[in-house]
Amino acid sequence: MNKRIAVAIEEIGTEERVAEHFGRCSKFYVCELDEQKIVLKTETFFNPLVGEHSGTCQLPGYVEQFNVNTIIAGGMGQKAVSNFLSFGIDVITAPGLLFEEALNRYNQGELAGYEACKHDHENSHNCH
Repeated sequence: MNKRIAVAIEEIGTEERVAEHFGRCSKFYVCELDEQKIVLKTETFFNPLVGEHSGTCQLPGYVEQFNVNTIIAGGMGQKAVSNFLSFGIDVITAPGLLFEEALNRYNQGELAGYEACKHDHENSHNCH
């Protein structure tokens, strides 16, 4: 069975990196991998909520529609993590990696787990 992973992306100059913060990414790459972890296709979906402070609450539902098994981001608040987990989507935090590096490390089994952001950016608005 194929796996689908979403990677939150931000552009820094000419580099495409795993977005330091999930809610501020410019786009998502959704990669479909076969059982041998070969990338069959990559689709691009732009973040419709970029720049909106409440986007981190709504983005997990947006990403869920792409039928992904896993989301990779540099950082993510606990509410967004909880939303993804409630959808059955695994969360991986991998700050500072280039997109290709993150994809390769994921395929090699070197990326797993998450650490939710500790700062209080999500408590200034309501997530439901």
